[in-house]
This record gives sequence, structure tokens and C-alpha cells, in this order.
Amino acid sequence: MRHVKKALALLLTAVMLFSLAAAALAADTTEEKPFENSRFFTTGDYTLHYRTFEAANEKGRVLLIHGFALSSYCFEGLAKALQADGYTAVTVDLPDFGYSSRETADTNVLPREELMYRLINELGGGEWYVGAHSMGGYVAIALATEHPETVKNLLLYGTSGNDGNEGLRASLMTNEVSVKLLGKMMTLFSRMSALVRLLLIMASGDLSFAMSYDVSKITDPYEIEGTGEGAVRNFAALPKTDYEAFSRLKPVLYLNAENDAVIQKAAIEKLRGYLPEGSTDITLEDGGHLFIESRLSETARLTLEFLHAH
Repeated sequence: MRHVKKALALLLTAVMLFSLAAAALAADTTEEKPFENSRFFTTGDYTLHYRTFEAANEKGRVLLIHGFALSSYCFEGLAKALQADGYTAVTVDLPDFGYSSRETADTNVLPREELMYRLINELGGGEWYVGAHSMGGYVAIALATEHPETVKNLLLYGTSGNDGNEGLRASLMTNEVSVKLLGKMMTLFSRMSALVRLLLIMASGDLSFAMSYDVSKITDPYEIEGTGEGAVRNFAALPKTDYEAFSRLKPVLYLNAENDAVIQKAAIEKLRGYLPEGSTDITLEDGGHLFIESRLSETARLTLEFLHAH
């Protein structure tokens, strides 16, 4: 009997210790989240960071994909506006940016559109609206053309098609010296708050917006090891646009800004020539490349008008 009591005591002690350890681990995990609504999804060699802005009475679901050098934070304002109107919004960090994993020479590379497709299935599948800014537009278009059953409508902001650059792609895949050198330079520049703010002024064309911007939301992720190199490698994984398949999609919201100094006008015009029938094509006056943030109210209004119509 004494042995039984001793065994039970040891068992209870072990259970208590395990419970305490689990509680501590859960607390640590919560503290490590970049944002309160941060979530992580692992597939293959990748771990994707995403944030969910869940609507109480859901009208639809929207996946938002950021552009080069930025992260899901750039869509926070639009995500909250969508949430307030009844749409659940999910903002995701592409590989090598924000708080998703960084690619190395050893990464088993997966296409960005495949990663987004897997994330959507992880979140329940079905039809989603997919919004994207700048480089993220290449991914969104590829996702829609390869998996049209998954994408209800595209919401494209300050982007174009991607004609590809096979020479650059091959170079980045084979020349590790160039990747590391360019990566270190990008990391160094991206950690300089003054330089980042200057780039914000140039990209937005809005001094007051740029001066009030919390640049730590851009610079903090660049403290993660391998960010610069991963960002350079990212170019090798960007999908080439299938314009003909794009033209056969459901209506698209195509929103650009008159003073966008990042996306070439010729590239905008080319994609415009393939817009699916019934699409909404609007160019904001005086806006810059970052109009999704600097002109948030107008962007949100036009987005919601399109969603209500589709």
C-alpha cells in the first residue's frame, strides 16, 4: 500500500510539473507573437506568419498579400475596415518578409502561389477574395489563374503583371556570393530608420504620412537573421504572369495611383489590356505607390463598393 501511495504521489507531482511547464510554454508562445492576432502555419520548409481580423457576421473572406520589402502590416488599416464591414480579413507575410521564415540555399523552394493555396486550405478552403499590393499582385494573379475555384475575385492595388527575368532568376539561383552581398546591403539599408523614412516619402509622395509612420514596423523584421539574403532570393521564386488565363477570370478591382513611381506605366497598361470583362479600373489622382496606407479611406471605400457588387 505504501508503494502505491508513493507511486501516486510521484504521478501527481509529474502531472503538476507538466502542467506548469505547459502553462509556461503557452505564456512564452503568446509573448513571442509579433501581434495579438498573430498565427503561424508550417508547410514544407516554410512557416508563414499571418494575422486574422475576424468579422462577427461574416459576409466573405479576404486574403491580403503585401509587396516587396514590406509585410502584412501594410494591410492592417484595410483589414480593419473590411472587418468592420463584415468581411474576415487575413493578412499574410510572404517568405523572407515580416515574421515568416527566411529562405536559404538549403530551402526546398515552393512557389508563392502554392504556399497561399495551402494557407487558404488550412483556413478552411472555399472561395476567397484575394487582395494584393505591388509584387504581391504577381502571386495573387498566379494563385487565381492556377486555382480559379479558390479565388472569388482579385483586388489588385498598385501592381502589374510579371513578364519574368530568366537571366536574373538563374543568377540568383546559382551565385551565392551575389546573394549574400546584396542581402547584407539590403539588411543594412533597411535597418536605417532615416533612410526608410526617406523611401516612404518617395514611395507615398505624402510628407505628413511618411513622417508620422511607425518605421519600426518595417525595420523590426529586418533584425531577423537572413532577411536580406532571403529577400534577394525571393526574386527567383516570383511567378510569371499568364495574361490569357488572367483575362478569363471573374471581374477584378484594379486600383492604381497617378503618381506611382514604382510600377512602370507600360506594365500597368499591359495588365489593363487583359482585365477580365466587368472589371473595375480606377486610377487615384495624386496618390503614390503606398496609397493603400496613405489614402486608406479612399482605398477602403472603393474596395467595399466592389465587394458589395460582387
